[in-house]
Amino acid sequence: MNFPESDESLKIENDTRRADGPPALDETMQLQGDTSPVSISALRDRPEKWIGRQLGKYEITSLLGVGGMGVVLKAHDPSIERDVAIKVLPAELSADETTLHRFLAEAKSAGKLNHPNTVTIYEVAHEADVHYLVMEIVSGGSAADHLERVGPYNVSEATQLVIEACKGLAAAHGQHLVHRDIKPANLLLTQDGAAKVADFGLAKQTEMQSMMMTREGHLVGTPYYMSPEQCQGLPVDARSDVYSLGATYYSLLTGKCPFQDTGSVVQVMFAHCNAGPPDPREVRATVPAACAAIIQRAMAKRPEERYASMDEMRVDLEAVLAAMSGTGIQLPSQSSASLVRPATLLTAGSRRRFNGVLIACSAVLAIAGASAAFFFLSGATHDIGQAESIARTTSPNLPVGATPSGKPVKVGVLHSLSGTTSVSESAVVDATLFAIEEINQSGGVLGRPVKAVVADGRSNEATFAGEAQRLIIDEQVCTVFGCWTSASRKAVRPIVEEHDHLLIYPLRYEGLESSPNIIYLGAAPNQQILPAVEWAVSALGKKRFFLVGSDSVFPLASHEIIKDDLQRLGAEVVGEQYLPMGSSDVEPLVAAIQQSQPDMILNIIIGDSNIAFFRELREAGIRSESLPCLSFSVDEQQLKSLSPAKIAGDYSAWPYFETIASPANEQFVLRFHDKFPQRRITDPMQTAYAGVKMWAAAVQEAGSLDPSAIRRAMQHQRLDAPEGSIRIDPETQHCFKTPRIGQADKDGRFQVVWTATAPVAPDPYPNSRSSEAWRGLLNDLYSGWGDRWTAPGE
Repeated sequence: MNFPESDESLKIENDTRRADGPPALDETMQLQGDTSPVSISALRDRPEKWIGRQLGKYEITSLLGVGGMGVVLKAHDPSIERDVAIKVLPAELSADETTLHRFLAEAKSAGKLNHPNTVTIYEVAHEADVHYLVMEIVSGGSAADHLERVGPYNVSEATQLVIEACKGLAAAHGQHLVHRDIKPANLLLTQDGAAKVADFGLAKQTEMQSMMMTREGHLVGTPYYMSPEQCQGLPVDARSDVYSLGATYYSLLTGKCPFQDTGSVVQVMFAHCNAGPPDPREVRATVPAACAAIIQRAMAKRPEERYASMDEMRVDLEAVLAAMSGTGIQLPSQSSASLVRPATLLTAGSRRRFNGVLIACSAVLAIAGASAAFFFLSGATHDIGQAESIARTTSPNLPVGATPSGKPVKVGVLHSLSGTTSVSESAVVDATLFAIEEINQSGGVLGRPVKAVVADGRSNEATFAGEAQRLIIDEQVCTVFGCWTSASRKAVRPIVEEHDHLLIYPLRYEGLESSPNIIYLGAAPNQQILPAVEWAVSALGKKRFFLVGSDSVFPLASHEIIKDDLQRLGAEVVGEQYLPMGSSDVEPLVAAIQQSQPDMILNIIIGDSNIAFFRELREAGIRSESLPCLSFSVDEQQLKSLSPAKIAGDYSAWPYFETIASPANEQFVLRFHDKFPQRRITDPMQTAYAGVKMWAAAVQEAGSLDPSAIRRAMQHQRLDAPEGSIRIDPETQHCFKTPRIGQADKDGRFQVVWTATAPVAPDPYPNSRSSEAWRGLLNDLYSGWGDRWTAPGE
């Protein structure tokens, strides 16, 4: 496929230096870890020479790419054990002090962006005369790579990518940042397919480099996606990004650049300013008319005829994604604004301005010795006043810094504040309220404050059901956050289903369930239990396992899953016992463990019974060095109730631990500890926090407090949470999670000893048995316990 997308494919090089060009940088630098000085120009001319060297604290491991914007390297940051991408900037940026200062200031502003759909800039730094940016590494390639290798995206995939780009750009526009170089190459993809907008802080300033500043005839730029005002050298605002994103949408749907067939770059620019918006159906007849209508409006010649904001464009895109019914899709914007008509001729004034650009462009192209090139326009300066105006319209429901007002949005927070699980659940309440407080500080949802109605489930499933009914009927909350045990969730499930309501559940659980009225944010068995069991067998070499748990649905069902997997792995179960919920009578259990002589304990005891269990293990002389215990319910909060010496060396499996080394988690931990200095942060606490943030984004997208509308919007939410990248699987309404294992240290914390290489897709029904067999197991447990989800008699 002929897809002229990258800087490399459309650049011009000329060996003749312009007389007024900047001098070559011939200084030498002694990079750390290297024994021989090397010239900066040599490193830039032969970027492979970076490999094996050290830049600042970063160890260069490979070359990721070379283009007009500089060299991109992969490096390792040994201080926090993570890989990063480093963009070494072109010499032109260093040659002019004013330009460099302006660029670095704006790169630092871009570094303040913290959004799941933008690439994070970690650091702006320099060594000798080498200026570089340290960024998040995104390993899934770019949309341009996909177009080159595979071809056009299908309509739903292309639309989803552009929706995510809208979200990232809306966040940037809210901080007065205009990208100016939106194109498929700057939509980077994570391993799970999420889109991140790249090169904030780069395109904007480098576009301000005039052609007089280029060296050796090397002209760079992306005219295929430029707005008419960019092509004419006029001031631009956020609506220029709207135009470029519309052009990008066209490419994702067709595999071609807009106006690609018109001829030279000069003719492409002329078409941006003169021709009507391109119709993707002329290339690909199956593209819905609604998609063409979105492109037509986004690529309107006059900025005021385009979408006023990325949020407005996103709403129409989401209508396409929701309907996908060809020409019958009704775009929300069509009810209030008619679609623009294709442009025909420029006005006389516009034509005069554009002709001036063509003359200037032709002169430089003659110097370069070519008729087609990328270039930057020196007149395209950033209009702060216009950007501020657009920022106010970008998120009309969530003004920047606005104080929420009006009738509060009520949500229910349903957890146990008393009883055997209260130690863990009360901490989850704190995390939920903390997230709500942050949302209110940022403007609330739909411009209104969020109010939590907290209810006590009292560690009793019947109480949970009654309180859920009260929250929905009497308090009229729009969403319920809560439940801890599977018994409490299963008691609440029929309530939310009867009222077609919404429960957001933050706990890992046994799986074997799916409800249209529940968003399952905790780990499914294949995201916690099964990876941990396989790790114990393969990494620790364990073969004989004793299973302990509370007499409730999560431990019993999980043990069945574990037994199937151990059989597959060639290991065996040498004992299995259960404690009544809340029981501290653990001596017979520990005696049975000693008699069975296992080489590892798998523990799913729930609540404060764990305190008695670990105390008895140590009093019986069982130590982690000789017989380690791997738990699926013990967290950092419970460690505070145990003597660190009694559990040090034992393991726990969760997707999140407080000690995860990542910028997102470190910032979260600092904020949380500033409010709760004595609290340890657990996986359910972090999951509850992330769930509230995803819910708030869903409410904003839905523009409604109707639980069914919120549920639909939740199904495609993504978030860079403290635990890492998460997203909802719309088919199961479960969450992608990254399995981890932590080992308790003597300070009462879990240190991560194993992490999966990528987020794992949820699979609520393990394939060791059929879904009918799993449902039969649950039915037998429920009926055997007298139509309850815990054994009777606690």
